[in-house]
Amino acid sequence: MKKVGIGCLASIGGLVVLIIIISIFASGDDTSQTSGGDSGSNGSEETSADTETSNGEESSDNSSGSDEEVEEEAPTYSIGDTVEVGAVEYTVNNRSTAEQVGPSSLPEEASDMYLVLDITFKNNGNEAVTVNSGYLKLKQGETTFEADEMASMSANQNEDGTMGDTFFLEEVNPGSERNGKVVFDVAPDIAEADDLQVEVQEGIFGSVTEVINLSE
Repeated sequence: MKKVGIGCLASIGGLVVLIIIISIFASGDDTSQTSGGDSGSNGSEETSADTETSNGEESSDNSSGSDEEVEEEAPTYSIGDTVEVGAVEYTVNNRSTAEQVGPSSLPEEASDMYLVLDITFKNNGNEAVTVNSGYLKLKQGETTFEADEMASMSANQNEDGTMGDTFFLEEVNPGSERNGKVVFDVAPDIAEADDLQVEVQEGIFGSVTEVINLSE
């Protein structure tokens, strides 16, 4: 009976040792798998960070390009320049001042002082267009002055009473041009000012405009 008891104890002890060894190996495998998982997670995080950095750089480059486009200055025009406005073009040939305009027998008198612009207008489009002195607006900073249509018509009248290009609702065919005067009745100090501009437009609605500096 004692031999049998000792044999059983030996078997039980061997079984316990085997269970412990199996547990150790199983624990080692779990640790290895956990380490591998963490490594994979770190790799994903690094890849995500690289992607975000790349996207950030591209966005920065695009933003820089947009800023460069915004910084481009609009063209400036002066007396003597031919300025395209949509399908038409304007040229301010010169500016002058006068107290009266028109034929000497029947002149038009200024209330203040006339600023007279000599204008060439050309139609580059495929259809006839209308030109009118009201398509030109005199500007000084934020202040706008309208053309005097009666004075403009008188300024385009010859000494013998015949009319030149009046710039009064005048129809201009494709390829044709008109040359005449547009007159503004303004205060003398404004008529002589160096910071004046004239805004010119295409058509009655003025959806396309350009600005010409009148400084000499």
